[in-house]
Amino acid sequence: MKEFEGEDDEWYYSIDLKEVKNTFLNTVKNIKKELEATDVVLCLSQGLTFRHEIYSAYKGGRGRKPLGVTAVKRWLVEEHGAKVKPGIEADDTLGILATHPSLIKGEKIIVSADKDLQTIPGNLYRGGNWVEIDAPTARYNWLLQTLTGDVTDGYPGCPGMGPVSARKILDKLDIENEAEWWPAIVEAYAKKNLDEEFALTMARCARILHYTDYDFKKKEAKLWTPVQ
Repeated sequence: MKEFEGEDDEWYYSIDLKEVKNTFLNTVKNIKKELEATDVVLCLSQGLTFRHEIYSAYKGGRGRKPLGVTAVKRWLVEEHGAKVKPGIEADDTLGILATHPSLIKGEKIIVSADKDLQTIPGNLYRGGNWVEIDAPTARYNWLLQTLTGDVTDGYPGCPGMGPVSARKILDKLDIENEAEWWPAIVEAYAKKNLDEEFALTMARCARILHYTDYDFKKKEAKLWTPVQ
C-alpha cells in the first residue's frame, strides 16, 4: 500500500492488487509444498453471521477493512473456487470441513493463525507448527474461550475472567462430562450476576462450528444447546 500527500496535507492511499494476489498465491504455494498437500480449499468470510444475530456487539469494535479486500475476495471466489457460506464465518467453514467424515477425503489440516481454530479437533498448522488436537483438548479450548471471551471479536466472556482463573475452574472438571462442566460455566457467570442465557450466548459466540452444528439442508448454523 502506498501513501500520497495531497495539496491540502490530505493523504491518499493506493494498493497494487496484482502484487497482493501474487503474494497470496505464493504464500499458499509455499505452505502447500511445506505440508506436502495435494489440494487446497480456501475459505472466506463475508457479511453478517449468526453471531451478529445473537450478540449485536459481535465484532463491533473493528475498524475499516484494508484496501482491496473486497476485490481480492471476489477474485479468490471466481478464479480459485474459494468457499463463502452465508451466515457463517470462514473459521466455521474450516471447522465443518475438518470434522465432517466424508466431505474431504484423506488427511486434512487446517492452516490458520487464529487461536479459535484450536477449538476444532484434528490437525492444525499455526505459526509454523503442526499441532494435533484431540476432542477433549478442543472442547477445553472452547470452554476457555467461553469464559475469557475475545476482545478482538468483541464478546466479553465472563467479566474479570482471565486465562489463569478460567483454567483454575476447568482443570477441576471432567471435560468429557457435559453434565459437570456446563453447570460450572453457568456458576462462574452467576457469580458476576449474569444468567445462564448470557453464558449460553458467550458459548455460542466462542464455538467454531463442527459439521454437527450445521444444517446442510437449510444452509444455516444450528446453535449449540446444553444437554438437558
